[in-house]
Amino acid sequence: MEVKELKSKGLKREFSITIGVDDLKEKKIKKLQDIASKAKIDGFRPGKVPTAHIEKLYGQSVMVEVIEEKVTEASQSVLQDRDLRAAVKPDVKLDSDMNDVIEKNKDLVFTMNCEVLPEIEITDFSKIKLDKPVSKPKEKDIKDALDYLAKQNKSFKEASEKTKSKDGDQVTLDYVGKIDDIAFDGGTANDANLVLGSKSFIDNFEDQLVGLKKGDKKLVKVKFPDNYQSSDLAGKEATFDVEIKKVSKAEESKVNDDLAKSLGMENLKDLKKNLEERIQQDFDSAARMKLKDSLLDALEKKHKFELPESMVNQEFDQMWNQLQQQLDQQKKELNDLELSEKEIRKNYTEISEKRVCTGLLIAEIGKQNNIQLEDNDINKALQMEMQKYPGQEKEILDYYQKNQDAIRQLTAPVFEDKVIDFILEKVDLKDVKVSREDLFDSGVKEESKSKKKTKSKTTSDNKSKPKTKAKKVSAKKDK
Repeated sequence: MEVKELKSKGLKREFSITIGVDDLKEKKIKKLQDIASKAKIDGFRPGKVPTAHIEKLYGQSVMVEVIEEKVTEASQSVLQDRDLRAAVKPDVKLDSDMNDVIEKNKDLVFTMNCEVLPEIEITDFSKIKLDKPVSKPKEKDIKDALDYLAKQNKSFKEASEKTKSKDGDQVTLDYVGKIDDIAFDGGTANDANLVLGSKSFIDNFEDQLVGLKKGDKKLVKVKFPDNYQSSDLAGKEATFDVEIKKVSKAEESKVNDDLAKSLGMENLKDLKKNLEERIQQDFDSAARMKLKDSLLDALEKKHKFELPESMVNQEFDQMWNQLQQQLDQQKKELNDLELSEKEIRKNYTEISEKRVCTGLLIAEIGKQNNIQLEDNDINKALQMEMQKYPGQEKEILDYYQKNQDAIRQLTAPVFEDKVIDFILEKVDLKDVKVSREDLFDSGVKEESKSKKKTKSKTTSDNKSKPKTKAKKVSAKKDK
């Protein structure tokens, strides 16, 4: 193999690589011999098929396979021999004519372009000084949480027969769903409770029940969402014969032992203790995120190196595609956003550069300090992912077992946390007491602020749109 370096500028490299025809032939012969030893062809005993006959049958296809393998092997070898690591998959262009290589026994010549990862000299972590936020829940925090629980766990008291329903009321109803006057499976319910305005039923089902009283009957007309889980119902118009059994008014629960028992606690004291522990967990999680952000900012400032343009472009394209998908789903365009396209692109470029920078730092620190994921780390990540899809655990596990790229994506945050923990053990940390307000302040990172501005208009108009997730086929939305 002959290698000529054509370009070496910054992180960009270009090589001309020549693989001699003798190397290609040698590998081709080995492959043909392997086929001959296993081939079952009429007129020949197994393993006794002449190589010349195999050559006639499979020669060209085997040579194409040899060329593909040799190009891959040579590309990897060129980088390894020079102690280089490709930032993304190298771009390969054949300079030889394939017919000349296959039929005229010519050498294989190709050009490989790639960007390589930069050399990073890691700083002394002990010289990094960081404030570690520490916060404890106060009585007000617990009281606010109790008040919130009381509001969320409303009780309903039956109103008089003449009371007409309104948003916030609970109606108890019977209904029968039909499509083309034929009742469909799962579309019938008796004594179902529905809080009007909760957006838990499809389309404008709930709106049509406002103003009804006990004993009223109504034909409700709706359309199932196009993305409804049941393909038999998706996008179809339906009617529901509805009878109101009763109308109930909401009453906020009182903060007492009864509230605690309704939430599975022995008494109010236990509920307060449980809330305090959960709030502390939230505080600790928020404190961890602030400390992590501070550390990543400090690492970025301490290290200066060239970023692979290809990696930045990939990150940018991924973010841009996500934005375009979001806009498409909401039937909006870029000019509906607060920022101009130029400003959005500038913000996304800055975010992409920051992500690539911190990602390379995390990877290099992990590599230099031999930080690796253990089987237990991977299993935990898989378990957490499977818990998101009850009943589909086997399918999720099979998917990740067969898809190593997906496994790497899934476990990347776990690896990052291990590296962050390693660094935090070495930096100079100072505990600083902060209030809840400081812990959850509006000092949002620039990345979050930039992304928020690109979403503000698209998300605000979408708040009133009901979500459609359901496992049961009924008037209810999918949950």
